[in-house]
Amino acid sequence: MNTIRGRVLIAFCVLFLLIGPFLLFAFNSLKKIDNAKTLRERVAVFDGNRLKADNKFFHILDFDTKKNSFYLNKTSKSLEEYHRHIQNSKKAIEEIKEANYNTNNTINERLARISNDLEDLNSKISHVLGLIQQKGFRNSGTIGEMRKSIHKLEDEADGISMEEILRLRRHEKDFFLRKDKIYITALNAFCDSLLTRLQEDNKSKETISLLAAYQENFNLVTKLDNEIGSGNSGLIKEIQSINSRLNSQVEALYVLVDADSEIMVSSIKSYLVLFFTITVLFAILSAFVFSSHIARPIKTLITDMDSIVQNNFEGQLDKAKSMKITEIDKLTGTYNGLVKKIKEQIHALSEKNKSLNFLNGKLVESENELKEASRIKDKFFSIISHDLRGHTGNVLSLATILKDEKSSLKEDEKQLFIKYLSDASQNLQLLLDNLLNWAKSQMNDHEISKRSFNIFQVIQKNVLLFRENALRKNVTIDFNEKIVANAYADKDMMDFVIRNLLSNALKFTTDGDSISIDVMEGNAELTISVQDTGIGMSEKQRKALLNSSKENHSTKGTNNEEGTGLGFAICKDFIRRNNGKVKIESKLNEGSTFSFTVPTSLTRESILKVS
Repeated sequence: MNTIRGRVLIAFCVLFLLIGPFLLFAFNSLKKIDNAKTLRERVAVFDGNRLKADNKFFHILDFDTKKNSFYLNKTSKSLEEYHRHIQNSKKAIEEIKEANYNTNNTINERLARISNDLEDLNSKISHVLGLIQQKGFRNSGTIGEMRKSIHKLEDEADGISMEEILRLRRHEKDFFLRKDKIYITALNAFCDSLLTRLQEDNKSKETISLLAAYQENFNLVTKLDNEIGSGNSGLIKEIQSINSRLNSQVEALYVLVDADSEIMVSSIKSYLVLFFTITVLFAILSAFVFSSHIARPIKTLITDMDSIVQNNFEGQLDKAKSMKITEIDKLTGTYNGLVKKIKEQIHALSEKNKSLNFLNGKLVESENELKEASRIKDKFFSIISHDLRGHTGNVLSLATILKDEKSSLKEDEKQLFIKYLSDASQNLQLLLDNLLNWAKSQMNDHEISKRSFNIFQVIQKNVLLFRENALRKNVTIDFNEKIVANAYADKDMMDFVIRNLLSNALKFTTDGDSISIDVMEGNAELTISVQDTGIGMSEKQRKALLNSSKENHSTKGTNNEEGTGLGFAICKDFIRRNNGKVKIESKLNEGSTFSFTVPTSLTRESILKVS
């Protein structure tokens, strides 16, 4: 052992003994890092399934509850997916507990609270869905029973007039539209008065029973509706509160897991540095003790290791070529493997961050799309519930008068009612046309079909359409046909634009006013002008109407004509899509001129510029 070979052998043996624990510690460290990564991934799996379940629940509220199949089958595809995501969330919690390497109980305590909140959330959601099933829809559940009772009263009522039944239905619909308790009180008070009168007049027991059943079912529906609630009350508010609490708890769990992971990694780095320092110091000591040809490769090894660390683990160590030393080669290989692992972990974490950022962007896009879809839906149903119902009510009222009073009406009165019925039907048709075109334009579902056509044929058709209305209002429509080039655009869209501009001009004119339509030919385009001598508008109104990018608030006409505020917004969109421009000139109490341009020839721009 006193020989150099013996001492070198002892030194290498001791060095190998030092490398062994270093390798074992490095292996255990990588295993711990992998466990930390697995733990965080399982937390992400739980969070993803929880959010999917929440999304499915609100999808059920928004869509499935509006379908009869949901009440007949007691389930739906979204409901099944909701239950699957809930089960996956519970399974993920158990997997998180199994993957938890932390010896303290902080993570387990937080998981217990999350698990309890998840159970509470699932219980409340199941309860809400049960209440919705009980409440029903159309001909199902309590609503179905309520409608059966009122429909029987409409067909078989003894002692109750149709006007009284319609009054009951009006209170009922007012409540469902506005959710105001005043309509519940009004309906119950009216029902009680009817029941008292029927009982005093000894009317049919079946009629009394049907009216009482209708009242009872209506009150049950309002009670269920109140218990279910919305974003500001009831079980829905409690569910949203639990979801908010779960969001906070999951975020805190992420922070806790990341903090523990950082502490562990920091500790591992410290021990790695310690082991590495001991190894380097022993190598330096050996270099001083033994010959220079042993110290030389060790110094080179240390220099290369420092260089790799300073270059953020870029590059690898080269094995010594001048002298074959097994232990140094093993140390070099181990270090290169460790560097490779660290680079892989950094890359994996970077990819995870990119994926999370992408998902966050998608969630924001989805939220914006949902908000826009909700705005369109609210506007659509507002028009259906108010304007469309008003026009159909006018048609129905006039038709009922003609039907019930046919024998007593004189011929001129009959003709007058028929004209009113024609006007109401025409207004209804225009409203439906505006509504459908607006809905298509909002959903980007309106295709453009451009072709060459005679613009005067379109104008003449619409002038004839409004001629009768203009005569009754004592308004003249002037239109002189002349020879101009054919327009090149979507004929149906231009028909819609001209019809709406004529309708608006007639709407804001009074007795003795006039409307004139003129077509002027320019350089590769036609300018169509609709001029009236009506009430006009202020400069502020003109700019607001011209610059608005969405549907406008409707203004009543000179004879209280109703509108939806959609027509001109769609006109501007259709003209833009056909490469035209809109212009408005108006003075208060002097009249208005609405002008727009349309191409007259097939050009590269007219083909490609379709948006």
